[in-house]
Amino acid sequence: MSINEILSINVPYPPELTVEEILSRRTDERLGSRAPNSFFIYRLAYIKEFKKRIGESISMTKISPYVSLSWSKEPPEIKEAYKRLSNWVEHRLIEMRQKNQNNPLVFIHHENSSLPQPPVNDDIIGID
Repeated sequence: MSINEILSINVPYPPELTVEEILSRRTDERLGSRAPNSFFIYRLAYIKEFKKRIGESISMTKISPYVSLSWSKEPPEIKEAYKRLSNWVEHRLIEMRQKNQNNPLVFIHHENSSLPQPPVNDDIIGID
């Protein structure tokens, strides 16, 4: 793969990435984190387009300078489109967090369970 091949990548506009596609890369533990910013989403789109056109994977270390160069040359309307996508991801994360708050995990203890029962208020140290 040559530098010219890397430089020939044109990131799709409007963005082809979806909110679900961006969030599918996150673990449940990272749902509490902020959404990726517009540049990170642009980088995802760049890498996706690279794999589609070149058919190979490439290390982040090698491709990041080219992504940065490409981003710096993009007109404001393209940067704004990726910023809107970042905002949509953040709104979706907020919805998911609220849904999780409304549906907390319920622990059911069975007599034969090997897991200990959660303490009742009297069992908590420091309560008289």
